[in-house]
Amino acid sequence: MVGPKVIVALALFSTLAIVLSILSCVINTDKSIPANWTPMFVVATYAVAPFPIVILGKSQEGSQLAYWAYFTTGWLLAVSFGIPIILAHSSQIAIGNCFLSLASSSTFYGTVAGLSWWQARSSGDIYGF
Repeated sequence: MVGPKVIVALALFSTLAIVLSILSCVINTDKSIPANWTPMFVVATYAVAPFPIVILGKSQEGSQLAYWAYFTTGWLLAVSFGIPIILAHSSQIAIGNCFLSLASSSTFYGTVAGLSWWQARSSGDIYGF
């Protein structure tokens, strides 16, 4: 059971991740590249990433559907870190905006991993991931 302190911390860090993502769009860190909203594509991966496990992860452990769900979720996680790097490399966003977007992804996925760790710790399952 997740307590109210954990829920408040989860909400705080998730909000921080979204704020960092918005800041990566708004702040102009390089005068030659104007600020734009293309780093917000990363937020779409936050919403889409859990769907493969939610839909296909309920199948039998060790089945090909479960492995496909894990693969697709991992691919979406990699995309959420790759989008800002590719945008910075193609000079669509500045390097500072790229780092803000990467910090946003790290904060969001770190929050999700921390929640999973907390639930595994409270249930007594050491290897809960």
